[in-house]
Amino acid sequence: MTTNIRGACLPATRLLSRRRAFTLVELLVVIAIIGVLVGLLLPAVQAAREAARRMQCSNKLKQMGLASLNFESAYNKLPEGPIDGDREAVEYPSEAPTTAGNPKDDVCCRASTRRGWSAQYKILPFMEGNNIYELGRDDPPFWATQSGNGNENVVAQQLVPGFYCPSRRSPKGYGSAFYGRTDYAGSAGFYHGRPDSVIDFIPEAPLGAPAEGTRTAPNGGLARQRGGAIVWPGLGDKRTLADITDGTSMSLLFSEKALHPSQHGLDGGDNERWNNAGWDECVVRWHFPPRADQETYAPEEGGSTNWNRYFGAAHMGGLNAGFCDGSVRFYSFSVDATVWKQLCLINDGEVIDEGKL
Repeated sequence: MTTNIRGACLPATRLLSRRRAFTLVELLVVIAIIGVLVGLLLPAVQAAREAARRMQCSNKLKQMGLASLNFESAYNKLPEGPIDGDREAVEYPSEAPTTAGNPKDDVCCRASTRRGWSAQYKILPFMEGNNIYELGRDDPPFWATQSGNGNENVVAQQLVPGFYCPSRRSPKGYGSAFYGRTDYAGSAGFYHGRPDSVIDFIPEAPLGAPAEGTRTAPNGGLARQRGGAIVWPGLGDKRTLADITDGTSMSLLFSEKALHPSQHGLDGGDNERWNNAGWDECVVRWHFPPRADQETYAPEEGGSTNWNRYFGAAHMGGLNAGFCDGSVRFYSFSVDATVWKQLCLINDGEVIDEGKL
């Protein structure tokens, strides 16, 4: 018992209960400390989530690389890249996708049979996607049908999770028909021309060369040129592991493609079907040094389409790259331009300075 100033006795428990209460100042201090801790913890949580997404992305490229090697084991060649038209469609010249009805392979803008579809489509049976692969058809008519040539539209509407980077977007279709896309492009080697539509000059070597059309042989990843692992099959060329004279561990096969966040489904490198884009930036990219998504060009509303030929990614600091030996490595966006060019080529004979990787 205690005595108050008037001499009355107060229970000790009553005094203790009064002392347990927080003052307003103490409460505000605690809230401020909690806020600071949350502020410190949130970036760490976000970084952990991005690390997990980057690992998922790496695993997807790993699966694409292993599927390509299994394809090579089955057919004695790596999966060919896409093509426009179809040189073998001479039986159906009126159904080939050209304005003149001429079944050539150097015209815009997609293949008239599934023989000319993307390498991504061709490796599906080796990455548990045979059900989607089998939706494609070889029977005529090839062109101007409700489902497109070879059932292309039906296949295009299949959203393959393995072709979408989780750091960029979830599987999604675009346009009125909801055609799917891919975030991973094949390496077509050295490009003769501009890296995108915005640059109005040809960059100096090692980034540039005299301009050639996208669908010409010099930009088709051909062995007699400075070629990539994914070859343009317009002249009947194919790519085998024996052609990779620079070494499979130093020759790029698939990597992520650059795409501005505002240009999903719109950019010249993301506006075509994932399975049948023709020889196009949507499914193949070239030797230009990689760029972060935010650093790629985005035209103003109503502006002309940008044709984007860079590899790149939505990840912080760099991108995943899959090689012809099935390995996947992460590279900084500041990787040396010459080294990146060498990685994109399979037969240039140049020694890569690993100190610059």
